[in-house]
Amino acid sequence: MKKLFLFCCLLLTAITTYAQQPDFPKLVGPYLGQKQPGTTPEIFAPGIVSTDAHEFSCCFSPDGNEFYFARTIPELGFAVLMYSKLADGVWTKPEIAPFVEKEYSFEPFVTPDNKRLYFNSGKQAPGQQGPGMNILYVEREGNGWSKPKNPGAPFNPFQAMHVTMANNGDIYTTDISGGMGTEGLGIIKNENGEYKKIEKLGSPLNKENLSMHPWISPDGNLMLFNVLRPGQKMDGVLCCSFKLKNGEWSDPKEIPLNINAGIPFVTTDGQYLFFHSGPRRGGDIYWVSAKIIEELRAKE
Repeated sequence: MKKLFLFCCLLLTAITTYAQQPDFPKLVGPYLGQKQPGTTPEIFAPGIVSTDAHEFSCCFSPDGNEFYFARTIPELGFAVLMYSKLADGVWTKPEIAPFVEKEYSFEPFVTPDNKRLYFNSGKQAPGQQGPGMNILYVEREGNGWSKPKNPGAPFNPFQAMHVTMANNGDIYTTDISGGMGTEGLGIIKNENGEYKKIEKLGSPLNKENLSMHPWISPDGNLMLFNVLRPGQKMDGVLCCSFKLKNGEWSDPKEIPLNINAGIPFVTTDGQYLFFHSGPRRGGDIYWVSAKIIEELRAKE
């Protein structure tokens, strides 16, 4: 109870701190009113989303009216989900998501039907031993979200990390069922509304170890993911693969961003690629025109 009380006090302090940011600018228009980039990556919403804190993993809702991202909060000592939304045509000041509980949270994804938001959480599953690393979700309730829910197997406990979903309900994820260090791209197929097992994706995907954090296009024909390459100058890169006419995936191509990159997300309108880059404890969220991906598709 003492730990819970202390966390609640810290969370209240953090919320109050962010609620009291002075002189927050009036942001209107799509993408938090930011000037849209070309094919050279730029920091997204500097001073608003990307700050001196560590920001990473983000998504927009399918209608473009909400933006979610993770930020490490100094008062808490770990990352939690933040959000901003359009209210009366103006973007609100980013604040801690109302469904955040006492554990860390990150890697948000709003489903194509805009009815559910998945995220990673440090909350342990019932009976789970060891560190918590589970996928939770919240559902739309009026103008807000429900309390977090645990989808159970095959997502948890400690089986999958990160969620992205195609229109047909198939979920692509990072398969961590073999433990940390065995991460790979996986799929959890929608079988008449049920999810029964994780399957690791085959060749030509997962050719490189530590392929993870997939993003799937709504039509299921484009996949982006990041690859960790420890020890190399570019130790994190984004790659893309296209669904071919025969139903197979094309050989992955590295997206020429020329900076370290992780956890991709493409807006529902297909216009912009978001990712994070920078040091582990001081990264920012970047965005770039998705034309950079289409140029690779043209070479297929």
